[in-house]
Amino acid sequence: MKKLNWKSILLSFVAIFSLLLLGACGKSVEKTYIQSINQDRKSDVRITIEHQGDKLISTDSVSTVYYKGAGVSKDEIKNLIASYDEEFKDVKGYSHSAEYKDEYFVEKTTIDYTKADLKVLQEKKLITEQKSSKIDYISYESILKSFKSIGFKEVKNGKFEELK
Repeated sequence: MKKLNWKSILLSFVAIFSLLLLGACGKSVEKTYIQSINQDRKSDVRITIEHQGDKLISTDSVSTVYYKGAGVSKDEIKNLIASYDEEFKDVKGYSHSAEYKDEYFVEKTTIDYTKADLKVLQEKKLITEQKSSKIDYISYESILKSFKSIGFKEVKNGKFEELK
């Protein structure tokens, strides 16, 4: 049996300590679910927010809106969404799609903040930070507070309320 010297024991402790330190510092990506639903107007907006600590990673939204409840026609919505698609078509980290049904449409939007240029998102008004302020990341706490101030509710475990 080989005898361990103090250098090999110290090296083992340093390696174990380094692994524990790295594990403690690395925060995992978490998801938060929020929803704004209006049964009278037949609209449902669901947002999944991914964040690491206070740093926003991405937002995925799925909106289901009935034309009658919104007071618009299918063609009006198609034209409006087509203009949005044209305006935002070259924005990195932004993706959008819409599916039109007879009585409602479903719109999906994703913003990946790790790929996007935050300055471009500011210019296009896809984020609401002050134009004059230089930002390095979007604050999860700030965005969650903003959504809640306009009526969004936090949803536990992704169990969204359904439109009736």
